[in-house]
Amino acid sequence: MFEDPQTVTIGAFPNTLNRTGMGIDSGVFKTADASYSLSISHAYNKRTRRSARLDYKVLAPDVMDSSLNVPYNMAIYTVVDVPNVGISLADQTAISIGYINWLEDSTFANLALLLNGEA
Repeated sequence: MFEDPQTVTIGAFPNTLNRTGMGIDSGVFKTADASYSLSISHAYNKRTRRSARLDYKVLAPDVMDSSLNVPYNMAIYTVVDVPNVGISLADQTAISIGYINWLEDSTFANLALLLNGEA
């Protein structure tokens, strides 16, 4: 079970997310103002799917009328999809770490390329 609370640092600011929901195969953590939400879930069928998702909500000026604030949101998530047998936990871990290291590398260049729509 994930510890309560969880902390997600955005920029240099740590955001504390307290557990607000829990199920047999899921958990939800939110900041006090609900601007950030972290969802953890697991699904077991013919394949096993494990996911972590961070959602962000903000009110910002409308692009058509700056006198109005409208809600905007974004999400980033990782899904690990594996067969129920055949790939060891050690291999799942090593491949996941390799993926995370590729995405962030030392300068976050690959993340910047992704966010800029490069392929």
